Amino acid sequence: MTRARPRLAPCRIELSTAFDMLRQDIARTDALVSASEHQLERFPRNTKDEDEDGDDGDRHLQLEHLSHLLGAAKESARAAVYLSAQFAAELAKRGAGS
Repeated sequence: MTRARPRLAPCRIELSTAFDMLRQDIARTDALVSASEHQLERFPRNTKDEDEDGDDGDRHLQLEHLSHLLGAAKESARAAVYLSAQFAAELAKRGAGS
């Protein structure tokens, strides 16, 4: 037997507060993407012969850092998209009520 998941009611917040939250999500996403770009620029692009002499631990750590940065950027972008959809719904509701 499958149960229907209860729907969560969207939280009610002031539009000005929500816009500030969206601005912060977009700024966070921009910072994370910029940090990811910087990490990629620092990432060694060794050939196979040069890689044998290198330290695999450092390379693995750099890949892990990059993975975390990209994951956080993805979550931040999704939060901004979700919040902008909430804006659109709220503004449409206010427009229909006018």
